[in-house]
Amino acid sequence: MTAVRPLRVAINGYGRIGRNVVRAWLERGCPDSLQFVAINDLGDAATLAHLTRYDSTHGRLHGAAELDGDELVLAAKGCECPHRIRLFSEAEPEHLPWAELNVDVVLECTGQFRARDEAARHLRAGAGKVIIGAAPFDEVDATVVYGVNHHTVRAEDRVLSSVSCTTHALVPLVQILDEAFGLESALMTEIHAVTTDQMVLDRTHRDWRRGRAAGHNVIPTTSSSIGALKRVLPHMAGRVDGYSIRVPTLNVAAIDLNFVTREPVTVDMINVLFRDHAAGSYGEILGYCDEWLVSSDFNHLPQSLFFDATETRVVGRQAKVLAWYDNEWGYANRLLDLCGVLAKLAIN
Repeated sequence: MTAVRPLRVAINGYGRIGRNVVRAWLERGCPDSLQFVAINDLGDAATLAHLTRYDSTHGRLHGAAELDGDELVLAAKGCECPHRIRLFSEAEPEHLPWAELNVDVVLECTGQFRARDEAARHLRAGAGKVIIGAAPFDEVDATVVYGVNHHTVRAEDRVLSSVSCTTHALVPLVQILDEAFGLESALMTEIHAVTTDQMVLDRTHRDWRRGRAAGHNVIPTTSSSIGALKRVLPHMAGRVDGYSIRVPTLNVAAIDLNFVTREPVTVDMINVLFRDHAAGSYGEILGYCDEWLVSSDFNHLPQSLFFDATETRVVGRQAKVLAWYDNEWGYANRLLDLCGVLAKLAIN
């Protein structure tokens, strides 16, 4: 029987998400359906290897990462090792050797190429597909929230978006509530850890608030998840809005969702709904907790969201729920899951 070739994956942008994707792949035991063949980043190669080994948020790598010439060599328990990944430092995607390396999918994790035509520069370099690791600026072939609509991805889709970490938490939350109770309207407050887009000290930024010192302020800003939700759940357009509050923590975010239902609900009705979904068809992406936990308790957990049953509140048809999510690790795992979907499509 002929062996099935693994999906050949390249990463453009080896920052917070790019590195966590590789770490998550190693912690999953290096599934042989995926093979990482290249990383492109403008940073120094030795620094990239060091940052793969050591991480202030997720700790030391459960394995080894060494630099050997122009390759990052990875080894981990449970993996057929070593894995050798070519390193490149090229600013222009068209100049990358994706055709030569027979790259099937590029994970676009720089945050710089979010428009369709910009992301498609990887296709012009010879890649088969590109996944934008952020909410897209315009129309793409597929906007995917794994666990909700990943079954709609087609083999012919070439430019895809895995939207954002918050979208992966918000969409299941809204979908489950709307299907059960009917949502007339909802307002979201995203309480989010700092990101690399923010500043250590005050400086100029296109968003004046994000330009203020991240470690010293609670910072209101916009959330791309609202626009992305409309792409995945178009029937909710005009019924959901919200914004983000950036807080001075390293990782883990929360969604505070206030909503109005068509009929009166109770705390128990809502909590039982999410408990049952977490134990059922949403179990891969949805967790459920009824303990008195704080944000750090959800660090390095792979689910898209954890419903917190201790914070559900109801007044008539108005209710309020809280969901936690690891904005780095959960999202990195969803990118791996989407690559798995594409690997299965390639086989079939």
